[in-house]
Amino acid sequence: MDTKRMLTGAAAIVAAGLVVTGCASTAAPADDAAAATDTINAELWYAPSTFDPAKASASSDVEIARLGFDTLLRQGDAEPIVGGLATDWETVSASEYVFTIRDDATCADGTAITPGVVAASFEYLTGLEDSGAVTWKNQAFGSGTPTFTADDAARTVTIDLSEPYSQLLSGVTRPGTGIICPAGLDDPEGLAAGTVAGAWSGPYTLAENVSGVSVAYALRDDYDAWPEWASVDGEPAATINLTVQPDSNTSANLLESGGVDVARFYDSNALRFDTDGFSTVTFASSAYNLVFNQAPGTGSVFEGDEALRAAVGQAIDPQGFNDAGLDGLGVAQYTVNSAGYACALDDPSLVQSYDPAAASAELTGKTIRLLIMTNWDPAADYLAESLRAAGATVEVSALDPAEWTKQMRTAPETWDVAVAAENAESGLIHLSIARYLGPTYPQGGTNVAATDNPEAVALFEAGLSAADTATQCENFEAAQKSILERVDMVPLITDTHRYVARAGFATHVLSGYWDPTAMRIVG
Repeated sequence: MDTKRMLTGAAAIVAAGLVVTGCASTAAPADDAAAATDTINAELWYAPSTFDPAKASASSDVEIARLGFDTLLRQGDAEPIVGGLATDWETVSASEYVFTIRDDATCADGTAITPGVVAASFEYLTGLEDSGAVTWKNQAFGSGTPTFTADDAARTVTIDLSEPYSQLLSGVTRPGTGIICPAGLDDPEGLAAGTVAGAWSGPYTLAENVSGVSVAYALRDDYDAWPEWASVDGEPAATINLTVQPDSNTSANLLESGGVDVARFYDSNALRFDTDGFSTVTFASSAYNLVFNQAPGTGSVFEGDEALRAAVGQAIDPQGFNDAGLDGLGVAQYTVNSAGYACALDDPSLVQSYDPAAASAELTGKTIRLLIMTNWDPAADYLAESLRAAGATVEVSALDPAEWTKQMRTAPETWDVAVAAENAESGLIHLSIARYLGPTYPQGGTNVAATDNPEAVALFEAGLSAADTATQCENFEAAQKSILERVDMVPLITDTHRYVARAGFATHVLSGYWDPTAMRIVG
């Protein structure tokens, strides 16, 4: 299975949530080569498609957005959230938030980053119709309409929401909410192309872009707005070179030979570096779920048939899926996204146990249309054969990521069950919950399963309206339990990715998120 394709799909459907609990960071032993360099050589799986953070969608766009543009808040290590461009923040209510902007932050061209600059950047983001921007807007500010009030004298930005949204603090840590400086807002085309020298608000500026091949970033001499991370030691690189490298075997060979200093792995190549001289951090990347189509009048066999949905869960062994698609490196998952998320359920009793004999009583004679992405062949074969072994006839549609997303959202008459790869890096679990509750995509929501579950919708909305985290979790957990009890989806596995650094370099996972600006030279 090509997990890099899975990541593209996850970016397209975007599900993420609350701040992830826990953190990890690690540094390899120093060596003479690292001590003599001020450069980190790393990789991207895809060439960036835009340098505008508001339009970032695929993983490469998101990584470079983090390098070039600072956000109000950041994900931390000792604390789940730490300051970024904001030094203080206050939750007045789930509909009103106040941020105090630091007084020493500047754009790459020397322009001061004032509350007015922050407000203008947010207004640009929320005014775009681009699908990536809409995703970031929803993650940061919820489904309602936000208004931004800047007070440059008091150095505050007040965010008022038309609909309560308790996840805003986590939302404004996301790279797509990076603050774009005035020069970039004045030239959106140049911003997207990376050619506006004054657009950058973060620690790095784009130094070179070889289209489709590589990008290089240079550390700003005047930058001094690093987050207060407790575990991040060493020196930030003066230059970060990012080369497009889609092949995991090649990445492993380059890392072993010193051709790159840091590399990301989704497969067993990572195990080559469980030795002295290398260090590894891990994080959840994608959560793989089966989604049942229950849209009325579409001919789906799963509409109104909870027993049949449960039988699918009984027919499939998640460990078999893990072995087929992820070299056995995934971890168990028992709800809509990773167990590492705050407010995530982690109770195996809420999902179906593997029992193919029981499954056959319901599945024998049924025809099931399975929707999956191309290049997922081993996993697709495993799922299809598991259902066939339980007596079902299975018709598989394997589409490219864009068509897969479009068909799942807008053509429910063409499929019965789909494999979804949910983004598991940002920690915003409410977005994953919303894929099984409320309005469908044609209705302006994100309920891809077309379920009718008003009780769980009420619980979900109560979580979004609650100002305290305990009440948020109480309601979000109850909504997840309802989804699992109704078998509106079946969780399969969470894909664990690994970043490996060679001796003299360090890389960090902060509250579940790998942050490229936290790469360090420790030689």
